[in-house]
Amino acid sequence: MDAPNFVENMAAAFVDAGMQRMASRVFAAVLSSPEAALTPSQIAAQLQVSAGAVSGAVSYLEQTGMIRRTHVPGSRHSLITLGDDIWYEAFAARNPILERWRDLADEGIEELPADSPAAERLSVMRDFFEFMITELPEMMERWRQVREAKHGH
Repeated sequence: MDAPNFVENMAAAFVDAGMQRMASRVFAAVLSSPEAALTPSQIAAQLQVSAGAVSGAVSYLEQTGMIRRTHVPGSRHSLITLGDDIWYEAFAARNPILERWRDLADEGIEELPADSPAAERLSVMRDFFEFMITELPEMMERWRQVREAKHGH
């Protein structure tokens, strides 16, 4: 498989997981670049899209912590790079979301009749998110240990 096909296949997988299409393509392009760093104009040329499309995708990806925009000293250009540990950061950033969903389930349980099917569904939802909130930090610490052992950083 050549690089353009790989980028599009990877982007399709991210789209399937719920990421915006252009953000998926931009992220896949940066991830698969030799130095994990490209200028916005390089991304636009590689993906054959407008600078505006790249700019919007970069803004979205910056908000998620998946990429960083750094300015090249002595230049008007910026460089789009990956975060230090993008997978860790992406999952760690989800904890407040998990807590919010758990809390929403609790709110629903309080409002609904205790023996209703909806209250039972919300109870399962709450228990799942509580489990994830409890287990995720330990799992992430194990990941750090595995990464250090396998990759030295």
